[in-house]
Amino acid sequence: MFIFTITAKSITASFRVPETHTFHQTLPLPPKTTIIGLIGAALGICLEEAHSFIDNYNVLVSVYGTHEGLMKDLWNYRKLTGKEKNYTCEDIKNRRQYSILIREFLYSNDFTFFFGSDKIEPLQQLNKAFASPYYALTAGNSDDLLKICSISDIKQYTPEKTTHFKNTLVPGDISKSYKYDIDFKQVPIIQTLFTPQVFMLPTKFEFKGDIRRVIERKPFTFISTPVTLSNPLDGYCIRDKAVVLQ
Repeated sequence: MFIFTITAKSITASFRVPETHTFHQTLPLPPKTTIIGLIGAALGICLEEAHSFIDNYNVLVSVYGTHEGLMKDLWNYRKLTGKEKNYTCEDIKNRRQYSILIREFLYSNDFTFFFGSDKIEPLQQLNKAFASPYYALTAGNSDDLLKICSISDIKQYTPEKTTHFKNTLVPGDISKSYKYDIDFKQVPIIQTLFTPQVFMLPTKFEFKGDIRRVIERKPFTFISTPVTLSNPLDGYCIRDKAVVLQ
């Protein structure tokens, strides 16, 4: 498997859990669909073309990341309905109806993104695109700018059975087949520990013009606190970071 990595930072990030509305809970890390969106932005192609790129070249991705805190922000917004599309800017500004939502943000984020494929050509294209992205890269929302810090060379790696994971996500539900790989007596009292979190997330869409519909969902487990799995997974240990490409 040919693989290269990208390290990146963002001051804030928010990866909304699908189907949440008035409370936008954030996932602990960007899911696969968000990373595909980054690929589209770097290449300068639309989301449908980005998904096609991933499928056609069988590009696999993963992420390792940490943050320094979690915050909630109160948003007041006005949403246009169908009949209001012909309203002027002044009409919209003066309308009384508005909505309020709470959105979670991750603060001071460090990410390492992994991109792999059996063919080196698509990775060479991606490597070059991330060095000079066509569009600005973001960590979820359009105002959460993502700064690329480094891009590694493309190297060949062999998968190995891996049981130790932290600060990453793995496919499937491993919530009943792990044990903590940490000495709780040595953890500072102010440090927050998280159990592995499982989410059913979209993995494929059907595109019809500007409309997209979810056609496939799969479970993913987000791991923050170090754990040891009962059943090993085929993973890669790159730069001391264990991940599973998906």
